[in-house]
Amino acid sequence: MAESPDFPVFAVVGHPNQGKSSVVSTLVQDDHIAVSPVSGTTREVHQYRLMLGDEILYELVDTPGFQRARQMLDWCAGHSETAAGRPAVLAEFVARHRQEPRFADDCALLEPILRGAGIVYVVDCRQPFSTAFEAELTLLSWTGQPRLALLNPMGDHPHEADWQSALGQYFSLVRTFNPLLAPFEQHLALLRSMAEIHPPWRQPLMHSVDALQRQRQGRHQQAADRLVDYLQEVLRFRLQLPVVGSRAQIRSTGVARYNRELQHRENQFQQQLASLYGHHRLDWEGEWPGPREGDLTDSHEWRAWGLSRPRLASLSGAAGAMSGLAVDAATGGTSLLLGALLGGALGGAAGGFAGRDALSFKLISKVPGYEQWQLGPVANIEFATALAGRALRSWYQVRVRNHARRDSLLLAPQDLSHWLDGLPRKQQVQLLFWLRKLLKRPLQEEERQQFQTLLLALGEQMEDGGESKT
Repeated sequence: MAESPDFPVFAVVGHPNQGKSSVVSTLVQDDHIAVSPVSGTTREVHQYRLMLGDEILYELVDTPGFQRARQMLDWCAGHSETAAGRPAVLAEFVARHRQEPRFADDCALLEPILRGAGIVYVVDCRQPFSTAFEAELTLLSWTGQPRLALLNPMGDHPHEADWQSALGQYFSLVRTFNPLLAPFEQHLALLRSMAEIHPPWRQPLMHSVDALQRQRQGRHQQAADRLVDYLQEVLRFRLQLPVVGSRAQIRSTGVARYNRELQHRENQFQQQLASLYGHHRLDWEGEWPGPREGDLTDSHEWRAWGLSRPRLASLSGAAGAMSGLAVDAATGGTSLLLGALLGGALGGAAGGFAGRDALSFKLISKVPGYEQWQLGPVANIEFATALAGRALRSWYQVRVRNHARRDSLLLAPQDLSHWLDGLPRKQQVQLLFWLRKLLKRPLQEEERQQFQTLLLALGEQMEDGGESKT
């Protein structure tokens, strides 16, 4: 048996079409790996290393599925005299039969294990356990390599109990892991389980867990920083328009141009988020349409993304009154004295914004021959919260998305149902406080950091479900 590599290496193996490539894609954060429901998509062995900088954390080997485990086991059983000699018999089988087409996949699957890789055996527990699977498990046990089994719960899984019983006879650890939907904490939990099956790899895998936690927190920090930049950019954006035609014609032409600019900036922001989290093939266009041309004049369209009008009315006074408190109140460091704030002198949603158009529109130059209209900046707190809501939901979609998924980013019904209304009241007041500031002026550096702190808290709230209300 070959010596184990310096870093942890696991061969991800199993029957065809069990989700092996999806497991690899998620755990190495690589969305370029071919993933398909079609059996036999993986025809060759591929090594994928998860690296942070120049450091290799671990390597996963994506393998073809078992094809003739029963025949292979029969041959090996006929050539094996003792349990101690079984790994050598497997190596002999691979050496003799690797060039034969009928055994090519099985030999390719075993080779990295015989070189020292640990085993992650993946099963789709929708299928009933059978003797074909039993032959696979027996062969893997003959390798003598550390091994862990994963139940991939794709859809209904009526045979899970049978699988648990069978796998428990061959594997020291059996875990359930959905590579498409498992949250990040489950990724880390799986790595901790992998660390348990081979003591020499325990320390490097636990180091990997710590490194991935730091990476994720760094990604969140960078995303929050970019989100502040984006909101300042779109809320303060102005478009100068030449005086050609009537006021109504100028405004109509300007709204179309303005909306294209918003779409462009939103698309850039979304692509930056995707890159931050290691996604390179996300389809935003298919299921996440940008604001349509009519959205800036039809408030029904964009209101669905922000706070509902009744909620805005109940919060606006509190957000306005916060201006008179210490600015660190907006970062979540105090109780906000909400009872007093709700009696703030600035009143309800009419606090200077309700009833206005989404954008300001005014003549900024009256010099003959140089007349100019200006469309923007955003002049309506409802529209500001709608833009913030879209940006936050874009962030949410990326941060919870596993790299194995190949579907378009889905604009789910709950995304259009005033999800901001479901956040804790304290956070809603804080968000309005900062959006009101952005409508008036750019943020100073200290204010940026405080706003980022709030956005990080909102990100965690979204990931936890964002359903609690206070």
